[in-house]
Amino acid sequence: TILTRKNTITGIEYRHDPIIFGWELINEPRCATDPSGDTLQDWIEEMSTFVKSIDKKHLVTIGLEGFYGPNDPKRLTVNPPEGWASLLGSDFIRNSQTSNIDFTSVHIYPDHW
Repeated sequence: TILTRKNTITGIEYRHDPIIFGWELINEPRCATDPSGDTLQDWIEEMSTFVKSIDKKHLVTIGLEGFYGPNDPKRLTVNPPEGWASLLGSDFIRNSQTSNIDFTSVHIYPDHW
């Protein structure tokens, strides 16, 4: 994996490199075949656990867009107005509460809101 790759300049494996802040599991994850979000949530839990099993020193995050899923209908009103965002299987709060996710960020596209 990239976690155990050795930097060709410093000779340090990435998992031991103090220059690296953290790992982003995926950029803007979506699973349109499962709007419930269960498939994506299972993947996030599995992959974050895997990364932490190899590298306990660095932080782990997901590159989320900040959309809310069907688990909290009140929050759907702040998704982009066309309704497509709630059908992608991504849920900012649910995905971020995974035990091996250390911090979150939101990718903001103001034109979507």
